[in-house]
Amino acid sequence: MLDIRQIASPSFALLSYVLTDTETGQSMVIDPPADMDTRVDLGSLDIRRVINTHIHPDHTMGNHLFADKTPILAHPGDSGFFNRLASSSLAAIFTARIPPKISFTLSEGTELALGRTAIRVMHTPGHSPGSICLFWPGNLITGDTIFVQGIGRTDIPGGSLADIKKSIGRILALPGDTRIWPGHYYGGLSTATLKEIAPSLQCIMDSIR
Repeated sequence: MLDIRQIASPSFALLSYVLTDTETGQSMVIDPPADMDTRVDLGSLDIRRVINTHIHPDHTMGNHLFADKTPILAHPGDSGFFNRLASSSLAAIFTARIPPKISFTLSEGTELALGRTAIRVMHTPGHSPGSICLFWPGNLITGDTIFVQGIGRTDIPGGSLADIKKSIGRILALPGDTRIWPGHYYGGLSTATLKEIAPSLQCIMDSIR
């Protein structure tokens, strides 16, 4: 069984996660904020890996806390993406260092073991070419693909409205009792089941041409 700790950061209304197997104590960090070490006692955790759901700077600013100690993994669709952002208008929004030593080895169907739980990678491009979600029975960490209140932006470098529509369709095919854990919090609920948000997601899908 996995314990899910959701960490809200005021910077960019970011939501990050620490997953911990309650039997073995093994942990995994998803999208660490820059100040994660002031919010979590990292030294007390047996952190096996760090996952970036995509390589936008707000989701990688805490990577430096784990450099040279813990594998940092992402999807190859975003390899080199950060460097392209450096010369774009988006870069001016963030004050982040280049993420250190990311291993771009995750792909559709990759299984990440945490204790006895197998967490499956879903490649869900649209917000970025390498955006991923992390699924295990009853739960889905969605990064910036979908939120409780909507979907990720596609009007930024690497974004694709057609791709995110396909990705949302795949997510909607998951069991309705799957609880989503999004990458940002814009007021209201910070988590919900797919059944609860499916009508609004379907409306968004229907509006995308």
